[in-house]
Amino acid sequence: GIAVDGVVARQCSRRSCSYAEPGKQWYQRRVRVQYLEQDYEEVVYECGDGPDFDKTCWFNIKFTLGYDFPNLPYFEDGEVKLTQTIPILNYICSKNDVGPSDAKSIAALDMCIHFLMDLNMANVRLCYGSAENLAANRGATVAGAQPGFKQLAEFLGGKSFLGGDKPCGTDFFCYEVLDRWVRLESYSLADFPSLTYYLERVRALPTLSKYFSSEESTRTWPLNNKMASFK
Repeated sequence: GIAVDGVVARQCSRRSCSYAEPGKQWYQRRVRVQYLEQDYEEVVYECGDGPDFDKTCWFNIKFTLGYDFPNLPYFEDGEVKLTQTIPILNYICSKNDVGPSDAKSIAALDMCIHFLMDLNMANVRLCYGSAENLAANRGATVAGAQPGFKQLAEFLGGKSFLGGDKPCGTDFFCYEVLDRWVRLESYSLADFPSLTYYLERVRALPTLSKYFSSEESTRTWPLNNKMASFK
């Protein structure tokens, strides 16, 4: 089986995945396996309510699972046991031949996904700050992200997806990052229509269109955990 973000609860046909609730770091991995139409199992770990937000459901087992660097998310596929978002995403795509195979393209997409992590963290920091900070700096934070959106739009250029004509692993991560910004403020991408159309292309991929319209879609989940000011 495969496990992400926690513990493998039981063996299933191919994969099991677990994550913290709301396990937003599992968002793009869930989208990815849905795109590939692969079977998997997921286990959700939900922290307690405030003000303590008890996390013992994870911390009590964190170092008992046999991972080199125990963390959430985690992922298990047979003898492969991984933690950390990017290695998990890259493994799923590499194993399924999703994305380019030449070194130059792989390096460019790796560079892009790390740029996206930085772009995402500005959103995350705002969401997990105080409610007062959220109210005072929401607009300024979106404004501060505009140069990053511009760089991303230029990297995308006239391509359908970040790696060319077909979606690759970085597209799934990019989709989540941009979706987070739009859900924070609907006008976030107003000056970059190519990025808005890009989001629409990802959502319109046949298997993802089917998934996003289903009751199991992560699209309806909160973006952040219980302690966040913006859910």
